[in-house]
Amino acid sequence: MSQLTAAEQFDPHNPQFTSDRFALMAQMRAESPVTFLPALHVYAVTRWQEVHDVLGDAVTFASSEAFSAGLHLAPEASAIYSLTSPLFAYNPINVDKPLHNRLRDPLMAAFTPKRTQSLAPTVIADIEALLDAIAESGSQTDLLLSLCRPLPLQTICRLLGVPLSDAEKLSGWSDALIAFQTPGLPVEVQVSAAHGLRELENYMRDKIAQKAAAPDEGLISALVSGRAAGENDLSDDELVADIAVVFFAGHETTINTIANALHSLLERREYWEAIESGAMDIDNLVDELLRHDTSVMGLYRRATVDTEIGGVGIPKGATVWVSYGAANRDPALFDEPEKLQCPRGNARQNLTFGYGAHYCVGPLLARLQLCEAVTRVAKRFPAMRLVPNAIIPEIPHHGLRAPISLPVLLK
Repeated sequence: MSQLTAAEQFDPHNPQFTSDRFALMAQMRAESPVTFLPALHVYAVTRWQEVHDVLGDAVTFASSEAFSAGLHLAPEASAIYSLTSPLFAYNPINVDKPLHNRLRDPLMAAFTPKRTQSLAPTVIADIEALLDAIAESGSQTDLLLSLCRPLPLQTICRLLGVPLSDAEKLSGWSDALIAFQTPGLPVEVQVSAAHGLRELENYMRDKIAQKAAAPDEGLISALVSGRAAGENDLSDDELVADIAVVFFAGHETTINTIANALHSLLERREYWEAIESGAMDIDNLVDELLRHDTSVMGLYRRATVDTEIGGVGIPKGATVWVSYGAANRDPALFDEPEKLQCPRGNARQNLTFGYGAHYCVGPLLARLQLCEAVTRVAKRFPAMRLVPNAIIPEIPHHGLRAPISLPVLLK
């Protein structure tokens, strides 16, 4: 029997997938700039240069219609929440010019460095409060539940200007958004997710109306007030989608990034000790963690014409999966890329936040939370270590990467 190729083994439904993914991507990257993946029916781009080039060419490689949950969605679910509804039709991640600019520009105007920096004191206070609770909980904790998850949820609620008491409800709707777009889930799970998305949309509409009546310092209010002042002319449907994508992208990916980073650092005691002693270049370490521990493994593009990527032919209409995770470990750019290495002179060349027209709108906020989290955890718990022999599986998803749990001993 012939051995399966790396592309044939790249199957998210395989229980071994998450532990093998980087090795499979390395094999694909070594063989060709582009590899067709039968399991996903996409052309995977895995080399840094080609990923960079595709992301930088929004004309040849469009975001609209690049990925459709409708290919696998059960009719029972789509009848409850269709793909023409606001959360999909006006999602700035999945559209192109001119609609993309219309949706993105108000976000950029509201999501300023000043607004991000104003959150720094509360981010620090939230971390310290969470660490206090961890210290009082006993000798062991699951960092995913006690720190990695609640911190970004609290931060994004503060950014948007919604009650912290709504965090868990919003998190459940975030899970629904992931489930709605994940192939192979049972019909009843899809239906439940569809109801969740309908509830999320209604929640955002209520908040828009509330901020119009009683403005505050949050980002939702800034977008609504900007519309009233003529600075944008977004419809309610467009506002709903803009706010929802800020919530989802602004906390879900950060949860995973912090969890991945802490997992890696706890496996490198010399780094943990260097952070605790103040001997570590934290800015460079953050760049390196973002490179090495990518949480969003890639997004989709659609070829608008017959074209080539790295000399490989791509037919018009084909779906291209642009793999940030593979690009960030390309040995053509990064020396010993599988190794967490600090200092690393070119760590900031990671593509974790994307590139080009769809570059992430909130990298400063993500960096702030990651920097403060890893620094303060290491300083508060210098003897923290992973529970010996604990199995730490990752979520079974090709596009996202994070541990399902992160059990640690505090001393």
